[in-house]
Amino acid sequence: MNILLASQIALKKDFGDTFWYDLLIALFTGVLSCLIFYLALRIFKPNIKTCSILCKENETFDSETKTRYYLKFINKTYSDIENVSINLLLIEDYIHGSGKNFIGKELKLKRYDFKNIPGKWKKNKEIHNNCVQMLIDEDLEDLWDGKKEYLELQIDCTHSKSGRRLVHVQKYTDVKNTIKNGRFDSGENFNII
Repeated sequence: MNILLASQIALKKDFGDTFWYDLLIALFTGVLSCLIFYLALRIFKPNIKTCSILCKENETFDSETKTRYYLKFINKTYSDIENVSINLLLIEDYIHGSGKNFIGKELKLKRYDFKNIPGKWKKNKEIHNNCVQMLIDEDLEDLWDGKKEYLELQIDCTHSKSGRRLVHVQKYTDVKNTIKNGRFDSGENFNII
């Protein structure tokens, strides 16, 4: 009788003791861990905002007036970004045979690479060191007529925590609507004063 009861108890399994239960739990935890990893990758990536306008300002040095052009971008990432390099290209497209080709010329910037730009958590609220204004060291209006040419700003950077890399590209196609007189306001905005 005891043997019969023991065999009936061994044959009667709950769902929690089966192979299917273990498989279902393994699938659920696997999918959940993939989703958490995907969300972590989405959070820990560089986020850069660039202004669609370039500022033009006439500055006088030793009775010599020089036109200067500025561009601005902001690190919107919560963490720092590292190894930042910036390229500004003047690209001209032309038709060659049945296809379109491009010729690019790299324009000189006053300072084109940074080791580190602070994020939102480490920024200084008084000097806004997560915002960068770049001085373009060439006369844009002489070089860029806007007919078959456009400017392309490329910002290459790496997230300090995850190591994810981003190449942010901003195109400037219209000369008249892109270059404005004035200077960028300090802070996390693109206001022109």
